[in-house]
Amino acid sequence: MIIAAFNPKGGVGRTTTAVNLATVLAQAGRRVLLVDLEPEMNASISVGVRPSQSRPSIAEMLLHERRASDVIRRVDAINNLYLLTGSPELAHMDARLRHVRQPERRLADTIRPVASEFDAVVMDAPSGYSLISMSVPLAADHLVVPIRADYLALESLAHFLRWYRQRRTSRKAVSNVIGILLTMVDYRRQATREIVDIIRVHNKRGVFRTEILEDPRAAEAPSHGIPLVVYARSRASKAYAAVTEELITRLPRHAR
Repeated sequence: MIIAAFNPKGGVGRTTTAVNLATVLAQAGRRVLLVDLEPEMNASISVGVRPSQSRPSIAEMLLHERRASDVIRRVDAINNLYLLTGSPELAHMDARLRHVRQPERRLADTIRPVASEFDAVVMDAPSGYSLISMSVPLAADHLVVPIRADYLALESLAHFLRWYRQRRTSRKAVSNVIGILLTMVDYRRQATREIVDIIRVHNKRGVFRTEILEDPRAAEAPSHGIPLVVYARSRASKAYAAVTEELITRLPRHAR
């Protein structure tokens, strides 16, 4: 089972979602691999890996310079959680893979053979529409789409869903959108309720019931190298535990 936190728009809580879904699954006794696909290494930093410790990384695997056994590392603070670190080299991957046959398949060809060693693989997809980002729907089985409850995010969601449908039609995506996750929800903002209602009405069965409320602890946790669900018993922490349970109920029975 390969799950990706995926939304090309930045600032939607994608990394926080990936890290905490992976952590909750690991805490439940599943063997989980967290894959950081960002050159900024945000997911890696969030579980205690500093930028100076990035090598070996997923970049070397994509370039066929290292094997999975050389690159996958344990996350010491969390039982059952393993990591493929991000790397600044990912920022240049479009150019590095431009002469490769079917470059959009390189991520799937790298991750899928490894996935059989784990109960779950959770990928933190990069923002934008780079080669790596466009490769994620070919590598993942399921996409969790985090979205902020604000107007600009609402517009970007509509754009993303059109783009995704086109890729499914052209067979450039094999994954399914298993759920849209409302993040950083703050009902003190005047328009929040209206935007949440619009998203839910237009995506009736696609939106998770659980909402991730605005929580200052979510911004604090990465500076300590600890996932939010370990760092604090805050409202967002509890919500990530709840949404992970909800995610499991949405999976096909054989994948639970």
